[in-house]
Amino acid sequence: MTSYFEHNLETVKSKLLLMGQLANESIKVATRALMEGDSVLAKAVRVNDDEIDHLENELSELVTSYLSTHAPVAADLRLLVATMKISHEIERIGDEAKAIARRSRKTVMHEFHGIPEMAQIAQEMIQDALSTYVEFHEDKAKRIWTRDLQVDQLHEDNNKFCQSLVEKDPSFASSVFEVLFISKSLERVCDHAVNISKEIFFMATSRDIRHAPEYKKSALRKGLK
Repeated sequence: MTSYFEHNLETVKSKLLLMGQLANESIKVATRALMEGDSVLAKAVRVNDDEIDHLENELSELVTSYLSTHAPVAADLRLLVATMKISHEIERIGDEAKAIARRSRKTVMHEFHGIPEMAQIAQEMIQDALSTYVEFHEDKAKRIWTRDLQVDQLHEDNNKFCQSLVEKDPSFASSVFEVLFISKSLERVCDHAVNISKEIFFMATSRDIRHAPEYKKSALRKGLK
């Protein structure tokens, strides 16, 4: 019986990792769709998002079944609770990727300032978060939080860049605003990666640091100065 429940736990973890990989791939493909002006790539992101939603539903059913039949405690309970919360964060990443892909079809801009770098950092943050889910490393988890500050700065720079473009040529306003919304989506993706890493921190250590003052962005910024 124990091996049966252990198998179920491994299935839960495998499905979550697959969700994460699909979401990360969606960010990569959506960014390529923007950079290359490729509507076929944009459509492919929607297919990935449907699969992510399907996996989230499967995970919910598996976790609910496990909780009702096994009454897990301690580490197993934390893993299941954290996994459910993480799956929701991943689903939101998939939604943001879909939004990026959709908006990529509405802009005629070919100059994207900090967006490629934001997308690359976002993918690395998601990958690091998934790695800490498999094997917890406190330093790697914390590094995700500080990298998020870098993305915030890039988004702020994009705001200024887009504003300057509109001031120079108001006729490009519609396309510029689409790119600005894409920048915001990438900023949100990185926030979701941070949330994932904090859930994993709780799962591995039993410490809930989501609202800890020392890990808020303002405190992390001071620590980098």
